[in-house]
Amino acid sequence: MDELNLLRKKTGMTIAKAWMLMIICVTVLFLGGGILGAMASMNKVEPETYLERGIFLVMLLIISLSSIWGYFINKKKSPLFHKTSLLIYLLCLFIALSWSYISPLILDFLPFNTIEAESLERVEIEILLGIILSLLFTILQIGVIGHGLLKNYLFKQVIFTVVAVSIVMVIPQAVIGLIFQTAIMFYIYYRTASFQLPLLMTLSFSLIEYVCKLTWGHNITTQNYIRIYFVPNPVLYQIGLLMAVLIIVIGLYLIQKNTSPIVWQRPEEDEDLAFL
Repeated sequence: MDELNLLRKKTGMTIAKAWMLMIICVTVLFLGGGILGAMASMNKVEPETYLERGIFLVMLLIISLSSIWGYFINKKKSPLFHKTSLLIYLLCLFIALSWSYISPLILDFLPFNTIEAESLERVEIEILLGIILSLLFTILQIGVIGHGLLKNYLFKQVIFTVVAVSIVMVIPQAVIGLIFQTAIMFYIYYRTASFQLPLLMTLSFSLIEYVCKLTWGHNITTQNYIRIYFVPNPVLYQIGLLMAVLIIVIGLYLIQKNTSPIVWQRPEEDEDLAFL
């Protein structure tokens, strides 16, 4: 199987094309930030005036265009939306809630300095724009790049490329959090071929974050708000982390046990072997 996969002439999405899309996203994002900074300088205003929402609009535009481009690279093949059981939906929801509890922990290990923290606290994003951006990013990572690569490569060859797209987010905390988050959602898509599940989980993450910001204020991007506000007791917080990890591990195990393996590579009659 591995030998045939190496010999197969790849069509559609390849690892090289996926990296190309990612590099273009990062390049355009930096160029967009530079343009916004130049506009602020020309108009003699503080850069934050343009960067607060402008950078998110640039990300929204480039991720949308990259997703459309990837859709055509995949020969207009959309991600799969196979029907799945209620049990799988509930397991995904519990996994999403557990990851929402764990993810702020990353902020404890990568603290910002005071200037960076104050800069991030000034960056606000409308809830609707934030949800759209998160969903589009999931579409690009899993629905376009991940889905396309699974047609040409094995799971273990695809997972690294899929999570590497997270560097588009630039902010270290966002990158590391998205690596684990994307890996979990991509594995679920790989096992179920139900793209509605990653979309549902992404929507859950976004809504939970918005509710927390609405409840505790918009400065939660720079601190572990779960530990500080939700579970201030250190012992209970640690127990909650352990339970959340167990729920994710057990949930993924049950998803594996309750789903049948899917053959993602192209059928043999569609393969074009090229001897290298």
